[in-house]
Amino acid sequence: MPFADAQLETSQVPVEAIVSSEPVKIQMTGPPEGILHLDVAATDREGKPFSGLAAKDFTLTDNGVPQKIISFAASNPSANEDERLTEVVLVLDEVNLSPAQLELVKDESIKFLRQNGGHLGEPTSIYWLTDSGLFATPVPMKDGNALAEDVARHGSPRKVWAIARSHDPFLTAEAEASARFDRSLRAVYSIAIERRNVPGRKLLLWMGFGWPVTRGREDLRDAYFSSLVELSTRVREARMVICEVTARNKPMVLDFKETYRDYLAGVRTPSELKEPSLGSAAHFALPVLAIQSGGLVLDPLSDISRAIEHCVGDARGFYTISFDPPAAAQPDEYHALKVQIGAPGLSARTNTGYYDQPVFYDQPSFPGKRVGVHELEQLLNAASDEHDGELANQLAGLELSERLSSKQLSVWKDRLRGKKSKAALVALADQSAFLDPPAAEILSDPAPDLATQRQIVSRTVTYLKEAIPKLPDFFAIRTTIEYEQPSPEKADSWKTAPADQSLRQAVIRKATLRYRNGHEEQDAEQKNSSPSGKGRDLNFIGVFGPILATVLVDATRGDSILTWNHWVQGERGREAVFQYLVRVEDPHYAISYCCLVGGLTFLTSPKYLGELAIDPRTGAILRLTMEAELGWAREPNLHPVQPAKGAAMMVEFGPVEIGGRTYICPLRSVVTMRVRTVRTLTIWGQTFDVYAPYETRLNDIVYTDYHKFGAAARMLPGFDTVPDATASPEVDGQSSTKPPSNH
Repeated sequence: MPFADAQLETSQVPVEAIVSSEPVKIQMTGPPEGILHLDVAATDREGKPFSGLAAKDFTLTDNGVPQKIISFAASNPSANEDERLTEVVLVLDEVNLSPAQLELVKDESIKFLRQNGGHLGEPTSIYWLTDSGLFATPVPMKDGNALAEDVARHGSPRKVWAIARSHDPFLTAEAEASARFDRSLRAVYSIAIERRNVPGRKLLLWMGFGWPVTRGREDLRDAYFSSLVELSTRVREARMVICEVTARNKPMVLDFKETYRDYLAGVRTPSELKEPSLGSAAHFALPVLAIQSGGLVLDPLSDISRAIEHCVGDARGFYTISFDPPAAAQPDEYHALKVQIGAPGLSARTNTGYYDQPVFYDQPSFPGKRVGVHELEQLLNAASDEHDGELANQLAGLELSERLSSKQLSVWKDRLRGKKSKAALVALADQSAFLDPPAAEILSDPAPDLATQRQIVSRTVTYLKEAIPKLPDFFAIRTTIEYEQPSPEKADSWKTAPADQSLRQAVIRKATLRYRNGHEEQDAEQKNSSPSGKGRDLNFIGVFGPILATVLVDATRGDSILTWNHWVQGERGREAVFQYLVRVEDPHYAISYCCLVGGLTFLTSPKYLGELAIDPRTGAILRLTMEAELGWAREPNLHPVQPAKGAAMMVEFGPVEIGGRTYICPLRSVVTMRVRTVRTLTIWGQTFDVYAPYETRLNDIVYTDYHKFGAAARMLPGFDTVPDATASPEVDGQSSTKPPSNH
């Protein structure tokens, strides 16, 4: 909304006299840095890690197109977890190694763990892949001697997953190799899922040749492709770099060690899972996954412990960059990545590619038709006899181009007969609450001079200082109707937004609000939900006074702007409308949202803007809007998704009788936000959360039944009086007194 050129000067307004306000809280979040994070290893000509580089030294291309690096950090062992190698994972592969090779791996692992007196540089875990399942040490630790004992006695106690052991004498070699292939990939996937929400970089060190590489079945290419996308994505999200250390106890010729480079290019479609020599499954081979993760493939003859040290040293030094990928046109869109370093003689290794998803960005639906308030009235008049469901669907496909007033909404709701069409009309009106009103409602009266504007704001300050604190103790009923988008029907719908994003009524909540000693209290809510109701709370506090002081204080300090907008014809006379823009660094506006993936809650205090409609005679605020500018809240160390796109709140105030006197209190409010959803997936036996499409949530709130706290006693007719107030009533019930009633 445009602001007038002349800024209202408020230095003479005694805003410091405003009653101290509580932060207004909306269940919301703010954005992170880049959507995708990459850990980049920089090495010199000898393959040694190179330090001291800056963001300007790096160039990132996505499918050959240069990308803006949004954030940059160099690894630092003394800094926070995001900037260091936080764990080393050693995998002992009993499934794919011969007994002699396994003993060699165990001996060399013990040698590595016991070096430096058993004092490891990073927390380390041991995983055993066996015929019975995947087992691991309870927690990562730096006690190398304890881990060496675990390796020696094969004592990893924690079960990640287990399978029933059975021996089938008729099992073919191909079937047996396929089982080993599936079990091994499941192990890699499980380790990635366990570390997906843990900060920092992790090194997965797999000792051995990996698993069998079979040709794969032509009819399973779609399934192979889906698994490849899933495995690649979770390894990248876990910031897990894979290092393969070949375990051989004598020289041998391994054809695949020479040909795996044929499979390093990313697979863009199922049809590309063709076999230059070995088949579709070769794209899942251990050395392929290692290179694609930005890791190493080492092939020592026997000194495995030294190779482990090399992998760990290489993984310690890295640079983390983030960027926003291009918007994907379709799910599982492969993008090749390349990082280059400008300094001569240096090379970079990182993830060679990723699968871009439409869900990385918001995908709002566009209404079939935008209409004004007058056009909506014509539509409702013409559709008065239509079926309730048909009219509701028609309204759900509309978007208003101007604000529908609460008064007009009430009139039209009374005309409609069906519950669905009424709910759809409310949702349509609420989404227009932050728009300008129709031109007919904006008065053409000239703007008041600057002195008069100051006087109006000064009256508002006095109103907040004197009238709000004099509110009596009272209680009221708050009725909240929650609106949300329909739940998706397909299991893989988390990758892209649903076509139908219209808002439908889901839950109706009623709660008793008490206002005592200047503070709000709330009883437990009674809920009446539809079958699709998800019960998400979109609540805020402060509507009975603190919210007003919060906005006025923020709008009149620092670099904030409070400026005249227009006169508007309200229900009880002319109202003065001001616009404000809060640009202070520490606004009294707290936004939190739960929950992100991993159950995390984000809290921020963003800049915000809105309108104030003021009664020019009394200074009472009659209408207030707040719209958060979450794009300004660039907070560090957040999960690489943007959890929220917007948050807005509108409150309307009007005269209410409480205890025989009239006060200005909240009558109606609208709270809306658009947030990233979270979906729970279960794949390869692992259950975890992923970020899903954005969705709009909206609450329509009405405040009614205001009553003053107090006690009153009255005699009911038809009963005998009790002469002695301390005497007990007669046991036959002929006389009684009624306890005092609270009003």
